[in-house]
Amino acid sequence: MGRSRSSQSLPLFQSLPWNAQIGRVFQSIGTPFFHEELIDLMKITVETDAFWIIRYSGEAAPDVVFTRGVSPHTERVYSRKCAPIDPFSARWRNLREAGIFTLGRLRANDPTCTSYSEIFLRAAGMDDELGIILPISADNCFAIFLERKHGLFSDNDVRILETLYPAIDGCCRSHLRWLFDDVKSTENSPTAPALPRPTAIFDRAGHHVYSDASWIKAAHRFPALKQQAAKLAVGGGAESRLDDWVLRAERLTPDFPLAPNGTILILERVTIALPNKANNNFDVFSEFTRRERDVLRLVLRGKSNADISAELGIGLGSIRNIKLRLYRKSGVSSESELVAKLITFESSL
Repeated sequence: MGRSRSSQSLPLFQSLPWNAQIGRVFQSIGTPFFHEELIDLMKITVETDAFWIIRYSGEAAPDVVFTRGVSPHTERVYSRKCAPIDPFSARWRNLREAGIFTLGRLRANDPTCTSYSEIFLRAAGMDDELGIILPISADNCFAIFLERKHGLFSDNDVRILETLYPAIDGCCRSHLRWLFDDVKSTENSPTAPALPRPTAIFDRAGHHVYSDASWIKAAHRFPALKQQAAKLAVGGGAESRLDDWVLRAERLTPDFPLAPNGTILILERVTIALPNKANNNFDVFSEFTRRERDVLRLVLRGKSNADISAELGIGLGSIRNIKLRLYRKSGVSSESELVAKLITFESSL
């Protein structure tokens, strides 16, 4: 009777260097060093000479997120000649299938891989390539590629990586969640109470990549939300209205791995409609209580929480709660946004 997959790879996974390295991967989740540590783990798991991490997204061109042991010339050849015929990308586009695939397996099922192999492997100076496909949404995935200069990846190499696959997938998902939460937090003032705002990330092709629970709920409420979000992501607009909500968009940087050159979209409720200049009788602050107006008046004058507490004779905790209500009623998420929105109406308080 043959040994199971797990028993075949057990000595490796019990070794001290391997366990020390996977510990470093866990510690690096959410940091700029995550990809480095993950690749170090791959290197001591399966003999490999070069690494790529590429993001595939539907019909959009692949995004190279990270490389090691790859020359600038090889990257140029991939981007200019090989990306359009990348068989791993084509498989993801057609099947949306997770797993581990060798180039030889893809070539056996798809003869068009031959041209990719001839061009890419020659430019890279490699004999073989193996891809680990990690889905992150219906349209998007990350692919970790291992390349070997001499010889082919064996069935045992694939079995070892299949055993490790759940751990790799879990670490990558945790890292992406950290990235998403981190980019969300930069949208709020560090001193302001956190407000739940439906937030999502779309790639540059308009495909949904990542979102929070409140975005999913909002998508059920507003059937047009997905279409409006994709339109902003592709068209580069700043905002769009949905009833009494506003959808705001901000472009992400080319080096943001979750969605290079993508867009973060935030849905905010607009509960105060600012008046037209001709409407002199409009009360901007009609939604606020007397105590909220008192606090707002001092906020607009630049007073600190301590100053407001001393002047109004209320505790700091009460002030923070009142500010939170002011943010919600005003459709903003920070004190700076509150001031920017209402400072021109200070004389009405």
